[in-house]
This record gives sequence, C-alpha cells and structure tokens, in this order.
Amino acid sequence: MAEKSKVYIIGAGPGSSGLISVRGLQILQRADCVLYDRLIGRELLDIAPKRAELIYVGKEHTRRPPKQADINHLIIKNAHKYKTIIRLKGGDALIFGRATEELKCLADNKIDFEIIPGITAASAAAACAGIVLTDRNTASSVTYVTGQTVEGKPVNIDFKSLVKLSGTIVFYMAVGNMKQICQRLIKSGLAANTNAVVVANASLANQKIVKSTVADIAKKCERENIESPAVMIIGKKCFSWLQSQPLFGKRILMTRDSPGNAELACKLAARGACAISYPTFKLLNLTGTKKFKRIIGKIKNFDWVFFTSPTGVRLFFKAAEKLNKDARIFAGAKIACIGSETANALEDFGIKADFVPKVFTSDQLAKSFIKKYKPAGRKILLLRSALADSALAEKLKSAKAKIKQVSIYTAKKIENNPKEITENDIDWIVFASSFAVDCFFKDFKPKDISKKVKIASIGPAATDTIKKFGIKPTVESKEHTFDGLIEAMEKVINKKIKFS
Repeated sequence: MAEKSKVYIIGAGPGSSGLISVRGLQILQRADCVLYDRLIGRELLDIAPKRAELIYVGKEHTRRPPKQADINHLIIKNAHKYKTIIRLKGGDALIFGRATEELKCLADNKIDFEIIPGITAASAAAACAGIVLTDRNTASSVTYVTGQTVEGKPVNIDFKSLVKLSGTIVFYMAVGNMKQICQRLIKSGLAANTNAVVVANASLANQKIVKSTVADIAKKCERENIESPAVMIIGKKCFSWLQSQPLFGKRILMTRDSPGNAELACKLAARGACAISYPTFKLLNLTGTKKFKRIIGKIKNFDWVFFTSPTGVRLFFKAAEKLNKDARIFAGAKIACIGSETANALEDFGIKADFVPKVFTSDQLAKSFIKKYKPAGRKILLLRSALADSALAEKLKSAKAKIKQVSIYTAKKIENNPKEITENDIDWIVFASSFAVDCFFKDFKPKDISKKVKIASIGPAATDTIKKFGIKPTVESKEHTFDGLIEAMEKVINKKIKFS
C-alpha cells in the first residue's frame, strides 16, 4: 500500500463544477487517482492534477456497466498504488450514491477513508427551480425516494404510507417509471391535481423545468423529451418562485459556440427560462502557433497588454500553464480589458485589470484609453481573435502607440441541421456577436423566422449585422455582456419597450 494512502468519498454535487464543496475541491486539486461516475463533468475532472490517473466507472443502463465488485477492486488496487485516491460521485455520495458496498470494502481492507458530503440532486433541483421543499405551514416533512433499483427496475414502494405523510416527495431516477409512479400515488389517495415539477440536468446549461400536476406530469415530460438525470418533486404547495421572473418559461435560442451557450444558459436557467443551444460556430485555439509562443516570452517588454474577451483570457492562461509560466510573465506590463466579463475572467487568475472602459466596445476601449493615458510611444500588445476588426489597432496607432497584434483564437462555422423556427418553438433568439449572426443566417433565411419571435442583440456591431439581413432587433443591451443582454430582454417583457 502507498505510504499513508487515503480514499476520499466525495459528493461532487449535481453537475455544475461551482457546486462542489470547498473541501472536495481542495482534495481534488491534489488527487493522484480519481474514479468517477457518469454524471461527473469535464470541468471537475480538469481540476485534478495532470499527473492524476482518471478512471471512469460509470453505470449506464444502455450498455454493460461495471459490476460493483469490479469498482471495489479498482478502489483497493489503487489504494495500494497511490497516496490520495478519490471516489467522485454525483450529488451526495450517501444519498442514493451506492456508497455502502464501497465503504464496507474499505473498512474490511483496513484502508483509511474520509467522506466529504455534496449537494444532493433534490436540493439542487429545488434551488434551480425556485421550489421550497419544506414549509412550516404546508409541508413539515420531505421524503426522498428512488424510482428504480440498481438494475433499472421499479422499486417496491409503500405508496399508501408515502401519501399519508402529507409532505413533499422527491423521486430520484424516476423518468423511466414516472407514469406508473404517478398512477400509484393517485390510487393510494394523492389528489390528482397535486402540483408536480420535474427538473432535468439541474444546475447545468441544458437544465429543463417542467411543471404540471401528478395526473399530467408524465405526459408533459414525454412531450418535452425529458431524459435522466432528473428528479420529480411533488407537493400540495409545490410551485416555483421563479414564476414571477419575466423570462420564466420563455424558450430562448442561443447562437454562440457551445461553451458560450453553456455560460449564457446557466444565467437564463437561474431566471426560469428554457435555454436552447444552437451553436453556430466553434472556436479554434491558436496558442500553439510559433508566433504566440515567441510573444509570450516577450510580454514583459510591453507597457500594456489588451484582452478583448473572456475566451482570450482563459486560452492565454491555459497556454501559459502548459509552458510552465504564470502571472509573473507580465512583470511591469499593465493590462486593459474591453469589459467587465473579460476583467472578471482575468481576476479568476489572480490579476486585476488596470483599465476597463465604461462602455464595453472596442471603439470606447480605444477612445477612453487614449484620452486617459496619452499612449504615444507606448508599446501595446493586443491579444484577441483573428476575426476582430482593425478599428482598435488603427485608433491606437493614430495616437502614435506602437502596436503588436497576436491572434490567440479564431472561429469557424459548424454544420447544423436547421429546423423551422416558429413562435410555438421559440420566444427569443439572442445574438452575442456579429460572427454568430452571419453563421446563423447561413442556416436560416430571414423569412424562416416568425415575426412573433423576438431578437436580442448584445451590442451595436451585432445589431448592424442583424439589420443587414432585413431584421430589426427587438432590443439591444446597453451593457454589452450576458447580464446586460438578459436585463434588456426582461425590460422588454416588463415594460413592453421597443428598441429603435
């Protein structure tokens, strides 16, 4: 056995990497080996050190899953090989996490272990849907029930006793047996019009919330193509407090790349919206080029470094890490960011931007920077997209600054299978860049979009491109960020304002 080896049973939370506990994150950052389940996202696995061995032990019902005895064997085997071994489970490991056999195995083999709790799916789903699980007046109890066995078969549930509790009931793993479960509940005395809410992929970008009654929830979930992982929450006063949000229930089509859509979707889901990802392009990382590798060692020679997107910041620091470099490469160079989202991404790496304009556009970045710093003779490095226009560089050059531009990423349209967009399917289409607009309208003709579908633009550049296709945006955000875009959409709904 490795010297002082220890196995950590960690509940990773419902899916979003931001919902793992601080203790779980700390241990994951020094793992030597990680055995992980099906619902563990890539973002969490990327937190583990590069040296760590990652072993997938997920249990899908669609193909031959590993037997629990095999997983136990892997845990013991790696406990003899490594010092810090992590068994990473979705949700909370001790709530339908099948931890009993693994803990018994560790105890029988006298292997040291620690259990680190996680946010369970019920709590996450309720929070994401704005549902209160307990209430001192209407629901003094909450009961967690699994809807199927390890083998995917229905479980033997005492439905009559369950109904008599008169509290909130949360069913895990109930998608496949939802119709039978609801029928049994009604047959056992639960009122057919009792509220029921199903939350699929809680906390993730593809989260879906379906509201109905116990009598109709199964049919509605079938129409909405709800798949596991999902939980069903049932109770007399079970309703979403997000219903008061302007975007609640609105179906919003997002047109960025997949990671960008995921980021926006998380913000929309928090407002009860149904975010639909329609990625129109993919980003291509250019930090592996010789030009980039040469410039990264010369950054300290510049007076200023400009970042114009969160994507650029993240790709830069990921590339710097691969080259065994950190924030010290900036030395005395100052950093300017185009807006708050880019500055926030920079802060994630422990650096505060020296300059952020009040209006988040390239034009305002140049104008306000020139006005404040008088950059004549200053050496400025622009780290940005290969698709960015030359306006920023030209304005800085006109102020006699010495400009060097290096592209750290570009974008390429991806092939899609477009479907008809009608008011019945989509309430909003959001555009966060001019490139997304161009890519979208290569798949769709303007006449394909119902006039009842509202269009949201993140800023002037995207708006100008939308207008080229003969469409007038419903709204343009004043603050050119995802938060600003959402705020602008909400104002349209609340005040019925129009963008001109």
